[in-house]
Amino acid sequence: MSKDLVVQFGVFYALLFPGVFGFVPSPTNVSVVCHNFVNVLFWNYSNPTEPLKFGVKVEPYESASQTVDTSQTYLDISSYSRDADDDYFVFVTAHDGQEKSENVSIRFTYSKDYFDEKKHKYKCSLDFPALNTSVHKDVIEVSFQHPFMLHKQDILNEEFKYTITHDEQKVLYSCFEDEELCTAEIHLNQSTAGQCVELKLEGMIAGIPSYTYRNVCVPQQTPETDKTGLIAALLGGGTIVLFIIMGFVWLLWRKLSRIPIIPEFLVCRNVIPGQSPTTQAEPTAISQMTPQGYTHLLKEEIFSYANTILDDTVVDLTEVSEEDMDCEDSEGFGRSSDYNSPKFLQEMSPGDITEGYGPRPPVL
Repeated sequence: MSKDLVVQFGVFYALLFPGVFGFVPSPTNVSVVCHNFVNVLFWNYSNPTEPLKFGVKVEPYESASQTVDTSQTYLDISSYSRDADDDYFVFVTAHDGQEKSENVSIRFTYSKDYFDEKKHKYKCSLDFPALNTSVHKDVIEVSFQHPFMLHKQDILNEEFKYTITHDEQKVLYSCFEDEELCTAEIHLNQSTAGQCVELKLEGMIAGIPSYTYRNVCVPQQTPETDKTGLIAALLGGGTIVLFIIMGFVWLLWRKLSRIPIIPEFLVCRNVIPGQSPTTQAEPTAISQMTPQGYTHLLKEEIFSYANTILDDTVVDLTEVSEEDMDCEDSEGFGRSSDYNSPKFLQEMSPGDITEGYGPRPPVL
């Protein structure tokens, strides 16, 4: 048997019985899903056996490598690739006992500084932060947290730039990590009322892309939902009513201020202040034995007091009607007075005769 024939048979049996000759096939279709800093490795294997194991080696560019074995055809390597700023080489090897296959490698990174389209088959990404949307008439308000606040990765501690596309118009926005919320306003046309609109948001931070879609329905503006006109009408009407009331009160005050105040002695009241309306001052009895000097002094005080009251009371008698002067109380001052009574001679003392008013005294 020639040497070439022996080699051919050896290759044939090695392929037919790989375990006998120490030949272990390599894993195939190795891939990685790196999203939101969760990194999961996947691969396929054509002929797994019971004792077959897979060795996964994660080798960062800037730190030491780590190796882990598994019997599954996938592995979460997030704990071995925590630093999003680093570049990672991953090697997968199948081994059956002491026999090992050739390794199959893959490379991935989140960092824009390391990413190379020719060397990195997979592009890591982030989800766009969760959106909060609200509609106010013809404006959609959008708000969300900065990616750094969600993931706490140093690589994200920078400006977040994003675009919002609506109605074939793309607008650029940005926000920083120290802002409590990233906010944006999308102005709508009036024709969108009662319809749902689609918003497309695309962001980029540290070279890591993110995107999301959101459908927002704009309610139809109806009198029940749009109360702006009603509130304005109520405020305007209330202001007008207030001015009308103020004008009415002012006119009423002006009218009342022109009504003259009728003195008390014209409405059946006593002239002397402080006395009860039903009480009439008792006439001062002058005895025949009163000295002449005291009598003259008393008369001067009475006339002076009456003149003082009349000077302090200014009355337009033309405005007082006869009904006002005609009082039910016949003892009132407005009906009669001692000064309207006939005169009579009064002997004050022997040889001293003077004139008086009022009823004539009895003749002693």
